[in-house]
Amino acid sequence: MKNDEAIKLLADPQFLDKLYAYAYRHCSTSHEAQDLCSDMILAILKALRKNTEIRYFPAFAWTVAHRVHADYCEKRKRENDRFLSMEDVSSQEHPTREINKWQTENMTGNPIETMLEEQFEQEEQEEQLRKVFREMSFLSQSYRSVMIMYYLEERKIADIAASLGLNENTVKQRLFLARKTIQKATVKHKKEDHKMEQHNQNINRTLQPISLCFIGTGNPEEGDPRDKAERILSQNLIYLCRSDAKSAEELARELNVPMPYIEQELEIQCRGVSGSYGMLRSTGTGKYISNVLMVDKKEYLAANDLYRKHAPAFCQALTGAMEAEKEGIAALQRPDYPEDSRLLRWLLVSRAIWAFQSKVKDELRNAFSDTEPAKRPYTTVAIEAFEEVNYFYGCDGITAGNIGGYSHIFMSNLYGNRLQKHFACGHNISQDPLLLLTIRCVGGLALDTLNEEEQEIAAKAIRCGYLRKDGNLLKPAIVVLDEDTALWDVADSLTERTGDLARGLAAELAEFMKKHIPQHLMAEYVYYNDCIASNRFFHDVIEECISRNILNAPKDPLGPEGVLMVLTK
Repeated sequence: MKNDEAIKLLADPQFLDKLYAYAYRHCSTSHEAQDLCSDMILAILKALRKNTEIRYFPAFAWTVAHRVHADYCEKRKRENDRFLSMEDVSSQEHPTREINKWQTENMTGNPIETMLEEQFEQEEQEEQLRKVFREMSFLSQSYRSVMIMYYLEERKIADIAASLGLNENTVKQRLFLARKTIQKATVKHKKEDHKMEQHNQNINRTLQPISLCFIGTGNPEEGDPRDKAERILSQNLIYLCRSDAKSAEELARELNVPMPYIEQELEIQCRGVSGSYGMLRSTGTGKYISNVLMVDKKEYLAANDLYRKHAPAFCQALTGAMEAEKEGIAALQRPDYPEDSRLLRWLLVSRAIWAFQSKVKDELRNAFSDTEPAKRPYTTVAIEAFEEVNYFYGCDGITAGNIGGYSHIFMSNLYGNRLQKHFACGHNISQDPLLLLTIRCVGGLALDTLNEEEQEIAAKAIRCGYLRKDGNLLKPAIVVLDEDTALWDVADSLTERTGDLARGLAAELAEFMKKHIPQHLMAEYVYYNDCIASNRFFHDVIEECISRNILNAPKDPLGPEGVLMVLTK
């Protein structure tokens, strides 16, 4: 800071008021305070002439003021000592007189009081410096770097310009704007923090971080942004951007995290895993907004209620359809395995539910005819984590080729409230001994042909529902088909009676989504249907089907229900 800038700050009425108040606290009369204040101002001006450049004016000015005050206290003490020297005889014999002397010194200003006052002022300065450093941490990188180089590293303007590849005027301009920003921020954000505390919607995420549940659809091997959003900081950052675009500084202040960490996290969340699909997107104006659908608890429950109220009617239609499709279902069963009937029903009901959701999606396209739906290999949504999300049902599929004499193998497993997951997307069939043995057992495999290690594998495969014993033979306990087209044909026929239901639901859902989906994410409406609104519907239909005896309640969560193997020669 140049001398002329410092002199302007010295002439600031607020600073002069503080200086006079400080002098008045240490003087007996206003006249003495005015004299002391004048001495302080004069001393500061003299010191400014000797120093061509001031780093931090308040610290410089108060240091000089303290020295003037210390000299004033010492001068006053010497005068008091001379006045009291005549009476100060044998202080050991007159303890009362010693106490009075201590009181007199404290009334007129002694070194102890001076030290306490100076310590108080020093603490104020240190607190102010802490605020300055904190505000520096919330500056953007371009401004933060020049502040650090100039004030902390004490580098010259020319050196900073050369290091950053800028001209000197640009560096000076950034320093000026950074200083003005910090000066305003201390007062501004104090008011904003107080205002935030008055509104329930502005929850302090520093103290009450939110947890997100991520649900996806598609092939996650193509790039799943969830992999970069596992930390609390990541989840709260993207949650704050769910509907309104925010700058790095706004996010840093709301999360009370310095800018360098926020800037890095923003870059990670925009890039994602694939480099093209992340949780956030840049608006191009220095702000960031969510790139995925994100709902809180209230919206999630309201969206699910639209589907859930149609569950009884859907199950009623499904009951009649199951009766009408008896022969088609029987044709899919293995003659030697009566359990196939109930296992096939689990697969058919789940596929009937998905087919109904697909009907709703087709109807939604009419309601959103002016919006081209987003298309990508994999899509994720985020839901505020709470107990209700546990009712979600999902299905993962895996494939392999040229194993056990089969050119292609497809497997899928259903999981949710009543069923545990057997495997996830990306699972390698060729390296899973339980699945490899299950493939060998198609058509039957004699137990006595297995060695000791294979027998242990067989025991595990039986416990997790892959295999069953039929006399001396091991056979698959799960549903095994040569092709799944017939299965899908039956499932589609089960939903033929639900067309009117799908149209009515789509109309309600479209109206709801247009009110709640942010405009910049309207193309994601198909995923709102698939991954948010219909989540609880699957659970409700499963429970209703169990109560109607369409489905059996699984005896073991890790049983054969919901597992399918399709083998192609």
